[in-house]
Amino acid sequence: MRRIATGCSTHSQALYSTFMGLMSNCIFIWYEEDFQRLLQSKKNELAKQGIHYLSDEDVVKTLSRYELALHCRRKTRGVPETTRLLRELIQSFSGEKGRDTLGVPLINSSRMKSIWEAQERHIACIQDLPGISLYTRTGSTKKGGIDLPNFRCVRGSTSLESFHLHLNRFIPGNSKF
Repeated sequence: MRRIATGCSTHSQALYSTFMGLMSNCIFIWYEEDFQRLLQSKKNELAKQGIHYLSDEDVVKTLSRYELALHCRRKTRGVPETTRLLRELIQSFSGEKGRDTLGVPLINSSRMKSIWEAQERHIACIQDLPGISLYTRTGSTKKGGIDLPNFRCVRGSTSLESFHLHLNRFIPGNSKF
């Protein structure tokens, strides 16, 4: 994500945080059972506060990033879907569509083109390996009458995310990957 983000003209552009959040959504999806458990828990909490008849979309808006990260695991979408979604995201923020109210473009098109050409082939490298769990259950929390597991993920750790950087620095020669 950080490598693709270097194709943005500036990190202070108004659309940058939206772009980064959507990029994360292009790569990851929540485990449905974890998400539904948290959603039901939040509905129960809101009902105890006298707030009833909210749609699922309304309840989702009340979930914090912290709650999602603590109680829900994520998985990668797979190479074809991730590639398609990232390509569509970059296209949707390119040109006039990616300008803020002052007319500053989010994406530097020529730089992003070369970055995407280099990074597209690495999408397979960021996919979760089948049968390998990246989450550890660290406990549980009872919310809204539902026992929610607490998870800790190894994804995002320096050692895991910097693998390609280390390869480039420590293995001499030209890489074809």
